[in-house]
Amino acid sequence: MKSLRNTLQDRRLNAAAGALILWVALAPWIWGYASSPAAVASHVFFIFAFGPLTFLIAVLRPAAYVVFAAGLWLAASPWVLGYALDHSAWLSELVTGALLSVVAASAAGISVARLTSARRKRRRGTTATGS
Repeated sequence: MKSLRNTLQDRRLNAAAGALILWVALAPWIWGYASSPAAVASHVFFIFAFGPLTFLIAVLRPAAYVVFAAGLWLAASPWVLGYALDHSAWLSELVTGALLSVVAASAAGISVARLTSARRKRRRGTTATGS
């Protein structure tokens, strides 16, 4: 049975992801890059494709991994789709994509601190045995 603490954490993750998706939906008009057809098409596709998944990241780990990848795509999309000349566009996409990836990674159980400490342990073990 899930504890109350885990349930509250799941709700926070869903709320954070939902807020970020709402931001993705409104950002082109708020920051003024809605005149770019590539940006608007990317946002519309992103909202319809990944919006519903953001509410499932706390209960379905595969959904969290998909949203993690979607956040990386969102961060890279201004350069890939060619609307990175607008400073507000690429800055908004980069920050929002990074935040969405962090929220999804947290829901998926990916811990950057754990990954870096494991890497350090492997390096120490390699250098100790290699000497």
